[in-house]
Amino acid sequence: MAFLLVGWQAMDQTLAAGENSPPEVSILWPRQGDSFSAGTVIKIKADAADSDGSITQVQFFAETNLIGVVTNAPFNVIWYVDLHGAAAGSWNLKAVAFDNLGAKSESAPVTVFYYIGAGTRPVLEIIAPLDGTLLPTPATFAFSAELLASLGLAAPVEFFLDTNSVGLVDQGGTVSATMPPASITVSNLLEGEYKLTVRFRGLNASTCTCNWITNVIHVVKLGVQSPTVTPDGLFRFEVVTAFPGSQTIIQSSTNLVDWVPGSTNQPSSNTFTYTDPNPATNAQRFYRALVPP
Repeated sequence: MAFLLVGWQAMDQTLAAGENSPPEVSILWPRQGDSFSAGTVIKIKADAADSDGSITQVQFFAETNLIGVVTNAPFNVIWYVDLHGAAAGSWNLKAVAFDNLGAKSESAPVTVFYYIGAGTRPVLEIIAPLDGTLLPTPATFAFSAELLASLGLAAPVEFFLDTNSVGLVDQGGTVSATMPPASITVSNLLEGEYKLTVRFRGLNASTCTCNWITNVIHVVKLGVQSPTVTPDGLFRFEVVTAFPGSQTIIQSSTNLVDWVPGSTNQPSSNTFTYTDPNPATNAQRFYRALVPP
């Protein structure tokens, strides 16, 4: 059984007929305030989208210095962290996206710091599954991690489930903007909570930043996740179930005592999406999913 709570304030946003909506762009990594030793190789990652067209290019800047142009997703560039006139200081990074009609938008700047000294710890980030993910039991999933910063070389990536090593992937070579994440497949996990970690088994492996990053996943028989509000103001979430083909009832309540049936489903797979037909409001509402005996 699972519960969700949401509050929602409707907003009206419209565009005049024929108006070109500018693209949206943001820097995903590095993050504001990150610090690197001079000479570190980092992957600058941006997200860009255009609601009424397409992205033709994304330009990357360190201050006013153009450091790369990317014309296709993923919008990533490699940058060697450089000195900026002193032994320690900062750079403002930004991305500029252009759409197919020539409109452009700039990301909010991200300030990163540099220094001369011991090499930066490699940064290895788990990209799948995300922290808090629910999976139906018995769970099989891709466990993936992306190298975001190092002294230049890729190295073996080791994957851990709790304290157990479950795989080692050696991509070799040097870090590049298009190097795919390292990935393994984990199979047949039983119901429970699991802590996922990764290790960079190259230079400075003992001090890898990734050593302190843990994603926690939950393998469940039944659960709900990914709550959103649709553009037309309806509440939506995903149901994860270990009982495909079985009747699944969605109920809602305003007080956790009186429950009203909202939908009865017989999903053909381990996930399905439920949308409440009643408009979302500022009033609290709880939801639960049930599989009758």
